Amino acid sequence: MEKILDILKDKDKAISWLFEQYGRKLLGYSKAVYKINEDAGWDLVYKTIYKVQEVYSRYQFENEQKFASFIFRMFINFLKNHIRDENTRHQGATFIPLDETRRNFVAVNSGSGIANPMLSRLRAELDKLEDWQRILLLMRSQEVAYSEIARYVNKPEEQLKVYYSRLKNMLSVRMQDLHVEAVSETGKVININKAS
Repeated sequence: MEKILDILKDKDKAISWLFEQYGRKLLGYSKAVYKINEDAGWDLVYKTIYKVQEVYSRYQFENEQKFASFIFRMFINFLKNHIRDENTRHQGATFIPLDETRRNFVAVNSGSGIANPMLSRLRAELDKLEDWQRILLLMRSQEVAYSEIARYVNKPEEQLKVYYSRLKNMLSVRMQDLHVEAVSETGKVININKAS
């Protein structure tokens, strides 16, 4: 293992050695198991090799097998991220047919008629939130990864999942409470929501 650590100290030697030892194996694995095209596979291999050379000194390895396992785990993480990103990129916009029974929930331009009351209430509830909370809700609704969102909201990535869950639940409860306010058959407003 000491011989490997000596090689890794010199960046050029390390990249060359890592490529010779692991490049084809990692590429073959990505093509056989994950069906990654060759160009994307090579990009991931190089990304892994450069990252390994950059961070190896932060870790201690008992033997060469543990080191190889470290490289493989890092490569798998890059592969999974690549697949997730590709799936997100290719999903794009989906068109949902308009349900005629729910047409009253379609937004109406406020300049051309009466605005949708539920949309107005949702907008009012969102306006009560802090900027980072609105950003988190919006970006997660677009399936943006928490690691990406963390760069915009200045919050720890590990906590964003909890924040998102709480915000989503809070907003859902508030909207349900507002929806309970309904018009009875006689046209009178019945306000069942006691806590405002």
